Amino acid sequence: MTRNVLQVVSVLVLVLLAILAPVVSSGYSELRQAATATTYPDIAKHYLVAAKRLPWRPDLYELSGTAYYHAKDYTNAEAGYQKAFQRNALSPEGWVAWGDVVYLDNDPERAFQVWQDGLKQPHPSPQLYSRLAKMYQEQHDYSSAAEYLQRFVAAHPQDASAHYRLGLLLTLSNPDSATSELLSASQLDPQFDPAVQTLRTALSLASLNDSPSERDVIIGRGLGLVNEWQLALAAFESAVQEDEKNAEAWAWLGEANQQTGGSEALISLDHALSLHPDSSTVRSLRGLYFQRVGNYRQALTEFQSAARLDQKNPAMFVSLGDAYAMTGDLILGLQSYQYATSLAPDNAFYWSSLAAFCAQGNVNVSDVGIPAAQKAVVLSKNDPAALDVLGWNYLQAGRYIEAESALKLALGHDPQYAAAHLHLATVYLQTNDRVSAYDHLIKARDLGSTEAESALKQYFP
Repeated sequence: MTRNVLQVVSVLVLVLLAILAPVVSSGYSELRQAATATTYPDIAKHYLVAAKRLPWRPDLYELSGTAYYHAKDYTNAEAGYQKAFQRNALSPEGWVAWGDVVYLDNDPERAFQVWQDGLKQPHPSPQLYSRLAKMYQEQHDYSSAAEYLQRFVAAHPQDASAHYRLGLLLTLSNPDSATSELLSASQLDPQFDPAVQTLRTALSLASLNDSPSERDVIIGRGLGLVNEWQLALAAFESAVQEDEKNAEAWAWLGEANQQTGGSEALISLDHALSLHPDSSTVRSLRGLYFQRVGNYRQALTEFQSAARLDQKNPAMFVSLGDAYAMTGDLILGLQSYQYATSLAPDNAFYWSSLAAFCAQGNVNVSDVGIPAAQKAVVLSKNDPAALDVLGWNYLQAGRYIEAESALKLALGHDPQYAAAHLHLATVYLQTNDRVSAYDHLIKARDLGSTEAESALKQYFP
């Protein structure tokens, strides 16, 4: 009897092996094909088939999900990660990627939950801290965002971008620590240095002020200067909470609200005006608001008030000059720009701004624009922006040889200066050098110039 049972079992085993062997063999074949496939969808499909045929390799579901992730097929990617999770085979990196695909598939709340669950697993990936910090920041919970980002930075001390992001967040709650993080960012990556210097200056000035509300305004303005308007909005909200009668805080709150697409900008600006109608800051920020919404007459009125209230500030007269130009009065606009240079005769920025105004409006180019641009080049020691404006004025005056020389010099200092490529292309179009014109238009377009893109469609359809 025992012998018969053994014989039957042996036969069954042989039959089972005969059935399974081709399946297992094909599973390993799929693995080999996944390694040589050239597209992410094909890689994903091979891993998925292999996972089904090799049940002791549940990790293959995650590999399939990752391939679908790279193929931007987020629905199938999530299915792969879900199957790996159900089989307890999701790696720490898999938890991060699973949340990523859910987030990219427009379900941020569920992605947030996935990442939080990932933190509860053994040996979670530090990348989860970065993801959760981003989510908390999107929810405007900046203290929680900073807390999680600090954990990420502790695990990645060489990540300059993380130090910078953490520094930005800490400007709202811990300025001293913010400065330390910002310095670490600029030391690790010099590209952050200009923004870091701007923020350090703001934090330093804020530390000298006794008013908490004014400190928040100064920090908010610094954040605005580096285009971090959402964080700036939080700083200005704090400023008005600290002092509800701080008119400039309300005005800056309106500015930040408009910059972030809010609907209450004018409410804040009107309240600022009611608190302090004789503030040049309030008036100029109201001018900017009306300028952006296309109410140029009201913008002009506000900038006229601002300039009258702050007659020694050249920036006020630059804004006034723009306002005049937008209402069609180029003569008064030019006079405002010229007055700005008289207030700051050694400042290259205002001479360059005057020259750009002349070139933009093609007004008084030869007798005002070119001399102003030349002075800006001298004062700025051949700054590429100043050289570009000089070349632009020469172009408008029809002095193409001099324009080409100035613009080439600008590009010699900064080969990535899009405006100089655009203006040089225009010089070549005017002199019938279409090959060179095309080359520079392509470069300008690739550097983000929409004007270059339009010119390409017009001249090289």
